Amino acid sequence: MIRVFLVDDHPVVRAGIRFLLQGKVEVVGEAETGKEALERIPRANPDVAVLDIALPDMDGIRLAEALKEVCPGVRLLALSMYAEPEYAERFLQAGGAGYLPKDAAEEELLDAVKAVARGEFYVPQGLLYRMIRSQTERKPGPEVLTERELAVVRYLAQGCSYKEIGERIGISEKTVATYRERAAEKLGLRSRAELVRWALEHGLA
Repeated sequence: MIRVFLVDDHPVVRAGIRFLLQGKVEVVGEAETGKEALERIPRANPDVAVLDIALPDMDGIRLAEALKEVCPGVRLLALSMYAEPEYAERFLQAGGAGYLPKDAAEEELLDAVKAVARGEFYVPQGLLYRMIRSQTERKPGPEVLTERELAVVRYLAQGCSYKEIGERIGISEKTVATYRERAAEKLGLRSRAELVRWALEHGLA
């Protein structure tokens, strides 16, 4: 069963999430602040941490960056009142694996938790469309990448790890990282999240 940790400063919200997920995942801990989350999540060792963006002591984006340092294996899903594309983009760039507005359908929360636990990225279709539209600057197209670079980017966008990509195309994890860095440099991108978004924009994922 998927192990989930909840971070939200409103007890009623956490109770509602627990109710929605009851019997489907195991809630292994909760926190009201970013500081509590940084202390408790490494000890609880969940598969997925569900984070609010608006916390009293730090925002969820800063918390995501800090959590990726102390427990990089935990997948991070934002559940936020902010539905603007820039919040989702910043959370993904900070190391998040998914972003879900709090006004999403109830069943979508479980879908999102399952997706990020499988190693995938999750953003609702409507929000993803707005994220793509918000990217006004044009990026180079797939034609600037070599066949191997393009394959690595395609598999990254599908949520594959470096090890999985290496096994699929017959190269080492170190070589996968090199192709990923070369692709990012050619495309003028800085993070895995930006590479994933670029792949989605060009129909590669």
